[in-house]
Amino acid sequence: MATPSSPLDVTREIKLDHDNVRDLFERYKAATDLHDKASIANTLVREMAVHGDAEEVSVYNDYASFGLGDTAAHNKEEHAEIKRLVYDADATRTSKPEFDAVLQKAVTAFLTHAKEEEDEQHPLIRQKLSAEQNDSMARAFLKARNRVPTRPHPWAPQTGGIAQKAAGLQGAFHDKVVETVEGRQFVDLKFQHPSEF
Repeated sequence: MATPSSPLDVTREIKLDHDNVRDLFERYKAATDLHDKASIANTLVREMAVHGDAEEVSVYNDYASFGLGDTAAHNKEEHAEIKRLVYDADATRTSKPEFDAVLQKAVTAFLTHAKEEEDEQHPLIRQKLSAEQNDSMARAFLKARNRVPTRPHPWAPQTGGIAQKAAGLQGAFHDKVVETVEGRQFVDLKFQHPSEF
């Protein structure tokens, strides 16, 4: 794990999120207790929502500067679809018979996108960025993770710009209220980002 003074790698931090979703989904499929499944599902929804918005307001905004502007646009289109699917999972009660299929559809879309990023985009990012640029982008991504909504908002601005950031601040507050009022439970993540950055 990196320390505040050691350089970070944005692709590592992004992949860490992908790996958490992979792990959570395996835990979800193995769980038999409905309460446990609900807590894992809540965590899956939160992690997919946070990851997508954090990439959009930080990492994807820098893609054009190293020749990946079209890739950022493609990623945002995929994110829009993933957010709709994650929203469907968030809106469906875990006790409903169709929940497993709804969640699987969202996770499959997320992980398909994640594999594309890891296999095709991350090698380019590591090749094109200096160590300082990589570190700066990683820190921006981690900071964004702490400021974005924790639930999907597919109808909010998805531009990565000021409108999305402003809507995200409001959404993040709203999400905390919803999670508290509903008494949502979450599980611990297997993989952790640095606590200080």
